[in-house]
Amino acid sequence: MIHALVLFLAMQASTAQSADQHQAAGVTALKAGQVNDAMAEFKKVIELDPTNAPGYFGLGVVFMQTGDYGNAIPRLKKALELDPNLTVVHKPLGYALLGQGYASEAVPQFEKAGDKAGLGIAQLETGDLTNAVENLQSAAKSSPNDPDVMYYLARASGLLSKQMYDLLLLAHPNSARANLAEAENYAALRQGEEAEAHYKAALKQNPTLLGAHLALGQFYATSTRWKEAEDQFRIAAKQEPGNAEAAYRLGAALLQDGNAHDASVELERANRLLPDMPETLEALGKAESMLDNVAAAEKAWKRVIELENTGPLASQAHFGLAGIYRKQGKAEDAAREMKLFQEAKQTAPQAQ
Repeated sequence: MIHALVLFLAMQASTAQSADQHQAAGVTALKAGQVNDAMAEFKKVIELDPTNAPGYFGLGVVFMQTGDYGNAIPRLKKALELDPNLTVVHKPLGYALLGQGYASEAVPQFEKAGDKAGLGIAQLETGDLTNAVENLQSAAKSSPNDPDVMYYLARASGLLSKQMYDLLLLAHPNSARANLAEAENYAALRQGEEAEAHYKAALKQNPTLLGAHLALGQFYATSTRWKEAEDQFRIAAKQEPGNAEAAYRLGAALLQDGNAHDASVELERANRLLPDMPETLEALGKAESMLDNVAAAEKAWKRVIELENTGPLASQAHFGLAGIYRKQGKAEDAAREMKLFQEAKQTAPQAQ
């Protein structure tokens, strides 16, 4: 009797040891990208020990690796059923559920995993836009260059913005803010007449509506109606003397009108309010160059290049510096800047 019990315990120990060996082999194969071998090893673990939670987890992960979320889900759920403390399962289970369209089921899994990205995506899919934006913003801080996080954050933010605009138009359809919102929508759709009409309606209702003059000025600037843009930017700059963008926009409009002196004043002010904005410095360089303030122009353009060494602003800065050096008879410096201008120009986004 005792001999039979010892033999049974020995067999159980042998089985457990064999399951552990297959588990280790499965993990090794999975790390090496040998998916078929990993799947065979984890299946052997479960065959030898049907209560082995890590075995089910490993098999679920293998199915995740192959994109077979439908088969991954029951294995991952089984792993949690066998061992609720196996918290590592929650994240892949969340993504498997999300991959099959079960966003509401995925939410608690991501909450338990502490995965802000997955949680934000799941909340986006369930229509919980406010929380989706909050969690995706948190994920973006941790992974600023993750293309998936960037995409879903942009999508969630856009949908939340539209939702709020729709709510504004529904709750306050004839208000100044509703007209401003309508104007911005029409402007985005390039329906100029409708946009201008709503901008003017908003300002007629409330001439001091914060942001309206700046928005109307930008609308005019986009249409190259510079004198009208200048008038609106001037009002905005007076209304908000601490607003660097209003000062920059006014300076840029004055520059387009050939008024380099007043443009320089506004652009200097914009740079004091918000230092080192490349757009401000590039425009300031142009204004100072038009006034023959060579040293100031050179300083502004060199700073642009320090901040952005590629793209359209850097390209224009190099071009401006080449002009300065050419006038000064510095042929070598001018040639260098022209070469850099061409190189930076090639990196600039092409107009569609």
